[in-house]
Parts: sequence; C-alpha cells; structure tokens
Amino acid sequence: MPFRVIVIGGGLAGNLLGCGLMRDGVDVQVYERAVRHSNHEGLQIRLTAPALVGLRTCLERPHMLSIIKKFGPTTEAKAEAPRVFHKDWSLLIDLSRFPAYGKNAPISRGLLRDCLADPLYNAGKLKYEAALERYEILHPGTDEERVRIWLSDGSYDDCDVLIGADGSYSKVNRLIGLNSLDYIPKHVTIAAKCGLPAKRFLSMSKELVGAPIMCWADNKHMFFGVYLPNKQNDGSQRKGASDADSTKAYDEDLASCMISLVIEKDMLPEDIHDRSLDAQYDFMAETVKDWAPPFHEMIDLMRGAPLHIYTPRVAKQPSKNWRKKVENRDKPGVGHPRIWVMGDAVHAMLPPRGMGGNQAMLDAGHMLPFLTDLASRDSEKKPVSTEDIRKAVNEFENEMIPRAFNWVKKSGGDNFIRLFNKTPAVDETPEFNWH
Repeated sequence: MPFRVIVIGGGLAGNLLGCGLMRDGVDVQVYERAVRHSNHEGLQIRLTAPALVGLRTCLERPHMLSIIKKFGPTTEAKAEAPRVFHKDWSLLIDLSRFPAYGKNAPISRGLLRDCLADPLYNAGKLKYEAALERYEILHPGTDEERVRIWLSDGSYDDCDVLIGADGSYSKVNRLIGLNSLDYIPKHVTIAAKCGLPAKRFLSMSKELVGAPIMCWADNKHMFFGVYLPNKQNDGSQRKGASDADSTKAYDEDLASCMISLVIEKDMLPEDIHDRSLDAQYDFMAETVKDWAPPFHEMIDLMRGAPLHIYTPRVAKQPSKNWRKKVENRDKPGVGHPRIWVMGDAVHAMLPPRGMGGNQAMLDAGHMLPFLTDLASRDSEKKPVSTEDIRKAVNEFENEMIPRAFNWVKKSGGDNFIRLFNKTPAVDETPEFNWH
C-alpha cells in the first residue's frame, strides 16, 4: 500500500498542500466539512511574499500564474502596503514608503479557495460534506502502524500521516491534545463583504480606492479594502483614463469591498443579533460617530450586505516538546507524530497584519518536501517508520512554530488594540516580489 496522506480541511492551506502532493505523485485525499462553493468563504485575503513562496512550491507554474492573474490591481501598483489614518482622516503612515514593509495584493478568499480546490476535486482527491469525527492509531508500535479517521457519514479512511488544516476551530488540534486555540478576551469583530458593481464604484470617493485603509482610535480598529480584478488580466487602468473607463477595466462579477470594525465586547448590545440589518449598521455608525466622514462613507457603502459578528480565536504558542508533554500510553493518538497540524489549526492570529492565511500557505510550502521525502522512502518491503515521521514533523515544527508565532505576536497577540502600541509597524518582512 503506497504512502498516503489525508488532509482535514479544504481551505487555502489544505488545498494548496493537496495540490503539491498530487503534483508530486503522493497519494492524497482532502476532506472538507462544508459544501462545495460554500458562502462561508471568509472575506478577502491580501497575499504577501510568504503566500507566493507557498504557491511556487506547491503548484505547477501555469496553475500559479492563473491565480496571480486574478490578483486585484487596485491602482497602478500591483502590490500595495496599507495606509494608516487617524480618525480625523489625517494620514499617519503610508506603509508603502517603507521598503522593508511587506506589500500585498488582494484576492477574494473564496475565489482563491476554489482555484486551489478545483484540480483536487476534478481528480477525485477532495470530498465535501465530510467532517472528521475522530481518529485512531492502528497497530501502534508496529511496522503496520497507520492512522484511521472516521467521518460524519460513518465511513472511514486510512493513511500514514494525517494533516490538520481545519482552521481556528480545529478538531485535530483538540484531539491531538494541543488545545492551543481560544477566543480573544476583550474584543468582537463586525465584518461585511459586498460586490462592487459600476454604480457603486462610481459613487465612491476615490480616496477609498487603492491600498487598504486601517485606523486605530478610541479602543477600536477599522479596516476597509477594495478588490478590483482586471477584466482583461492585462494590468491596471491606463494613465489618464476616466472613471467610466475604469469601470470597464475590472471584472464586476468578482470585484468586492470589505469592512471590519473591532470594538470592545462590553460595547456590543446584548440584542445586536436580534436587530434588523439596517439597525446593526446604525450601531456601527454610532460607535464611530466622532470619526471623519470617509469612515461613515465606508459603512454606508456596505449597507445591505450581511454582517458577520463574531469573536476571533487566536493560538497560544506551544513548547517545542509539546508532543512529549501530552503523550499518553492509554491514548496513543494524543501527541502522535503521525498527526500534523498547520495554518490556523495551530497558529491562528488576529487579522490586522493580514498574515494568517499567508503563513498558512507558507506552511504548505514548507511541509510539502517533508511529506514527499517520506513518500519516496516508503516501500512494501519497508514502510516508512514512525521514527522517520517523528523526525520530519519535529523538523517542520521547529521551523514553523517560532516563525508563525512571531507573527501571532506582531498581529497583536490576543488584543487588537495592542498592535500599534507594542509592535513596530515595519519589520523584516521582505518586499513582495512578483517575478
């Protein structure tokens, strides 16, 4: 039986890893609990250099380039860094002026997810509506040792390595004994995404279009971003083009804008979920009533789009020897080296720095060589040993944990408002290189 990998979670990182394994001839199966083309796709992701490393490592070049063409050229610069405004709309920092700050380009998270999922689905390597119930270790301590997973429909499947890529509500994280994910204590997020047809685009103040906008004030945080994928995929609007011309330059079917407002939990009315959608938007506007008009324009632009009101989850950093600490002879699956975790399933972080998805995709790029190497050493006469798998996962985690949790800290830890008070705006992030 050939070396086999099962990935739990058909999100960005899980699908990206699945594509890489399939390309390299490794037997892989991805299971996703949601339906195909789920509307619960998240909002927008802004890709930076780490994500591009993951794409380059895992994808065939034509597949990668087809995704890059869908990046949104919001201005003449393909990749942009955020602009930080005061609540009075004075520009505090244009991060594009700092060469060391990682620039980024937007893309719909759902679109990117589907671009990565479709090749797997078409090859029969991705199954939807298949939630993990539990796993067990078969024949522990022998040459026949494997992992068996049980799915919500009562079926099961076996593999040599199980990958948990099931997000910040990860069941794999809990089953393996890591238990490192929890809700943040002080803040709640109100977020929305809507389409951007020509009529809405032409009504927008042009200062809202371009690099993403961020503001920290009054113990609140607001983010606003626009995604304008070029219709012809041949670059951005030409210089001197009119607004009417600009509406023809982007794909209205895919264009979108998004907003998120973070406030303290005790500011949120108890009946907020029972209020009408318009009343919920009124509440958003009321919380920033003293902020400049452009912030209110952002809120008004989004009116009518469903609001997602939730408490984010973040991860606590595990120790390097966390597996040894949780190992239990009576529960051989706990801490077992055949169970790996990646992305938000291990290092969920707050979104202001936009690095959660980027680091998850980088995880896929870093994890792939370990798995392909294990697969290359596996044979019917001598299956790859648990000790070999242990060495591989330890090496992967020794790099991943400090790297990713450095970004958990830079993203504010478990406090949105701590971000600019305790961490620098500019760091060693490499510039975004498109070539």
